[in-house]
Amino acid sequence: MGVHVIIDGNNLFHAIRDLAAATSIGREKLVRLIERWAQRGRRAATLVFDGPPPPGGLARQMSSPRIDVRFSGSRTADDVIVDLVNAAANPHEIRVVSNDSAIGHAARYRRCQHTLCDDFIRELYQDGDEQSGRTDSVSKKPGSSPPFGGHEKPVAPSSDEAKRWLDTFGYDPDDKEPFDGSEAMED
Repeated sequence: MGVHVIIDGNNLFHAIRDLAAATSIGREKLVRLIERWAQRGRRAATLVFDGPPPPGGLARQMSSPRIDVRFSGSRTADDVIVDLVNAAANPHEIRVVSNDSAIGHAARYRRCQHTLCDDFIRELYQDGDEQSGRTDSVSKKPGSSPPFGGHEKPVAPSSDEAKRWLDTFGYDPDDKEPFDGSEAMED
């Protein structure tokens, strides 16, 4: 497969959101985006997120048969990435994607390739995004629309699909507390 790409997931996630403030993208959508990119180019990739894995159904949604999705647990994703870089038998076959200067330094020190997130985002879309049908590259110009997310109104799920989602995420109609994601951050 050639070069193995190690991606700072939270760093890339925030870079995409900065480029497309009006676009909604979550970690699961980022996993699918990287998965498609890896599949198109027959690339090996490891996507590292900060924190513990999410609970239950969300963890299954964020898994991938095509890429290695990891969570740093009690450590930082930066520490996990630096450990992966340091453990590489052939560092010249490793490419690290991150805007973090310490990760960039560690990658260059070990003679790995290093790519900033904005450059990687453009690469993700250089072949066009089959989801949106757009083929232009991501632009930093104010008011420009990146090739992800789209602006069409989403279609409502069918009742069977809605029930499956509610069952997957353990919806309890008697629970008066809205889910805010904080449970996923607890040990």
